[in-house]
Amino acid sequence: MDVRQEIPIKSFSIAAYVCRVVLGRGRYLVVRRSTPYLKGTWQMVSGRVEPGETGWEAALREIEEETGLVPDRFYSAELIEQFYEPAQNCVNLVPVFVGFVGADREVQISEEHDAFEWIGVEDAGRYLLFEHQRLAIRDIERRFVQETPNEFLRIDAGRAG
Repeated sequence: MDVRQEIPIKSFSIAAYVCRVVLGRGRYLVVRRSTPYLKGTWQMVSGRVEPGETGWEAALREIEEETGLVPDRFYSAELIEQFYEPAQNCVNLVPVFVGFVGADREVQISEEHDAFEWIGVEDAGRYLLFEHQRLAIRDIERRFVQETPNEFLRIDAGRAG
Protein backbone atom coordinates (compact mmCIF):
# COMPACT_ATOMS: atom_id res chain seq x y z
CA MET A 1 0.00 0.00 0.00
CA ASP A 2 1.32 3.44 -0.92
CA VAL A 3 1.80 5.51 2.28
CA ARG A 4 0.19 8.44 0.52
CA GLN A 5 -3.13 6.60 0.53
CA GLU A 6 -3.60 6.88 4.27
CA ILE A 7 -2.63 9.02 7.23
CA PRO A 8 -1.65 6.83 10.18
CA ILE A 9 -2.55 7.73 13.75
CA LYS A 10 0.30 7.54 16.23
CA SER A 11 0.85 8.39 19.88
CA PHE A 12 4.48 8.85 20.81
CA SER A 13 4.58 11.97 22.98
CA ILE A 14 2.97 13.52 26.06
CA ALA A 15 1.90 16.93 27.31
CA ALA A 16 2.15 17.75 31.01
CA TYR A 17 0.68 20.85 32.62
CA VAL A 18 2.37 21.75 35.90
CA CYS A 19 0.09 23.75 38.18
CA ARG A 20 0.35 25.49 41.50
CA VAL A 21 -2.77 26.87 43.16
CA VAL A 22 -2.56 30.42 44.49
CA LEU A 23 -5.60 32.02 46.14
CA GLY A 24 -7.88 29.40 44.61
CA ARG A 25 -6.65 29.93 41.04
CA GLY A 26 -4.30 27.81 38.97
CA ARG A 27 -0.94 29.17 37.89
CA TYR A 28 0.47 27.08 35.06
CA LEU A 29 4.12 26.65 34.23
CA VAL A 30 5.07 27.46 30.65
CA VAL A 31 8.59 27.16 29.29
CA ARG A 32 10.09 28.85 26.23
CA ARG A 33 11.86 26.55 23.80
CA SER A 34 15.46 27.35 22.89
CA THR A 35 16.03 24.39 20.56
CA PRO A 36 15.48 24.60 16.78
CA TYR A 37 12.12 22.77 16.91
CA LEU A 38 9.48 25.41 17.78
CA LYS A 39 12.26 27.81 18.90
CA GLY A 40 10.96 30.77 20.88
CA THR A 41 7.50 29.32 21.52
CA TRP A 42 5.97 28.96 24.96
CA GLN A 43 4.48 25.62 25.89
CA MET A 44 3.77 23.25 28.71
CA VAL A 45 6.18 20.41 29.44
CA SER A 46 6.22 17.97 26.54
CA GLY A 47 8.30 15.14 25.20
CA ARG A 48 8.51 11.73 23.63
CA VAL A 49 7.78 8.43 25.31
CA GLU A 50 10.99 6.42 25.56
CA PRO A 51 11.19 2.64 24.97
CA GLY A 52 9.84 0.71 27.95
CA GLU A 53 7.96 3.71 29.38
CA THR A 54 4.27 4.25 29.87
CA GLY A 55 2.79 7.63 28.96
CA TRP A 56 2.48 8.69 32.60
CA GLU A 57 6.07 7.64 33.34
CA ALA A 58 7.24 9.75 30.39
CA ALA A 59 5.24 12.73 31.70
CA LEU A 60 6.79 12.50 35.18
CA ARG A 61 10.29 12.08 33.71
CA GLU A 62 9.83 15.06 31.37
CA ILE A 63 8.51 17.26 34.19
CA GLU A 64 11.55 16.49 36.30
CA GLU A 65 14.05 16.79 33.40
CA GLU A 66 12.63 20.05 32.05
CA THR A 67 11.76 21.81 35.33
CA GLY A 68 13.47 20.03 38.22
CA LEU A 69 10.01 19.55 39.80
CA VAL A 70 8.32 16.41 41.09
CA PRO A 71 4.54 16.78 41.44
CA ASP A 72 2.88 16.26 44.81
CA ARG A 73 -0.29 15.11 43.03
CA PHE A 74 -0.44 13.78 39.48
CA TYR A 75 -3.40 13.02 37.22
CA SER A 76 -4.41 11.92 33.79
CA ALA A 77 -6.24 15.02 32.55
CA GLU A 78 -8.60 12.82 30.54
CA LEU A 79 -7.71 14.89 27.46
CA ILE A 80 -5.99 14.15 24.18
CA GLU A 81 -4.30 16.88 22.16
CA GLN A 82 -4.10 16.08 18.48
CA PHE A 83 -2.27 17.51 15.50
CA TYR A 84 -1.02 16.55 12.07
CA GLU A 85 2.74 15.87 11.93
CA PRO A 86 3.84 16.68 8.35
CA ALA A 87 7.36 15.19 8.64
CA GLN A 88 5.87 11.78 9.49
CA ASN A 89 2.56 12.16 7.62
CA CYS A 90 0.65 11.11 10.71
CA VAL A 91 -1.91 12.38 13.16
CA ASN A 92 -0.29 12.54 16.59
CA LEU A 93 -2.52 11.89 19.61
CA VAL A 94 -0.94 13.32 22.75
CA PRO A 95 -2.25 12.27 26.19
CA VAL A 96 -2.42 15.16 28.63
CA PHE A 97 -1.36 14.97 32.27
CA VAL A 98 -1.51 17.49 35.10
CA GLY A 99 0.83 17.68 38.06
CA PHE A 100 0.39 19.91 41.12
CA VAL A 101 3.30 21.43 43.01
CA GLY A 102 3.52 23.73 46.03
CA ALA A 103 3.73 27.48 45.43
CA ASP A 104 7.16 27.62 47.05
CA ARG A 105 8.82 25.11 44.70
CA GLU A 106 11.72 26.41 42.59
CA VAL A 107 11.90 25.75 38.86
CA GLN A 108 15.20 24.73 37.28
CA ILE A 109 14.71 24.72 33.52
CA SER A 110 16.72 22.43 31.26
CA GLU A 111 18.91 23.51 28.36
CA GLU A 112 15.92 22.90 26.04
CA HIS A 113 14.43 26.14 27.38
CA ASP A 114 15.63 29.66 28.07
CA ALA A 115 12.78 31.05 30.21
CA PHE A 116 9.75 30.10 32.24
CA GLU A 117 6.62 31.84 33.53
CA TRP A 118 3.71 30.93 35.77
CA ILE A 119 0.57 32.04 33.93
CA GLY A 120 -3.13 32.11 34.68
CA VAL A 121 -5.82 30.83 32.35
CA GLU A 122 -6.45 34.43 31.25
CA ASP A 123 -2.86 34.59 29.91
CA ALA A 124 -3.10 31.43 27.79
CA GLY A 125 -3.93 33.30 24.59
CA ARG A 126 -0.79 35.45 24.88
CA TYR A 127 1.56 32.56 25.60
CA LEU A 128 0.24 29.36 24.04
CA LEU A 129 0.47 29.13 20.27
CA PHE A 130 -1.93 26.24 19.65
CA GLU A 131 -5.66 26.18 20.31
CA HIS A 132 -5.61 22.67 21.80
CA GLN A 133 -3.18 23.93 24.46
CA ARG A 134 -5.42 26.89 25.30
CA LEU A 135 -8.45 24.58 25.51
CA ALA A 136 -6.57 22.11 27.72
CA ILE A 137 -5.48 24.73 30.23
CA ARG A 138 -9.07 26.04 30.56
CA ASP A 139 -10.41 22.52 31.02
CA ILE A 140 -7.77 21.69 33.63
CA GLU A 141 -8.59 24.90 35.54
CA ARG A 142 -12.27 23.99 35.64
CA ARG A 143 -12.00 20.26 36.43
CA PHE A 144 -8.88 20.13 38.60
CA VAL A 145 -8.67 23.53 40.33
CA GLN A 146 -12.20 24.98 40.56
CA GLU A 147 -13.78 21.56 41.09
CA THR A 148 -12.57 18.62 43.17
CA PRO A 149 -10.51 16.40 40.85
CA ASN A 150 -11.87 12.97 39.99
CA GLU A 151 -9.68 10.72 42.14
CA PHE A 152 -10.06 7.88 39.64
CA LEU A 153 -7.84 9.98 37.34
CA ARG A 154 -5.09 10.26 39.97
CA ILE A 155 -1.89 8.38 39.22
CA ASP A 156 0.10 7.24 42.22
CA ALA A 157 3.54 6.53 40.80
CA GLY A 158 4.35 4.22 43.69
CA ARG A 159 1.29 2.03 43.10
CA ALA A 160 0.55 2.43 39.36
CA GLY A 161 1.24 -0.40 37.02
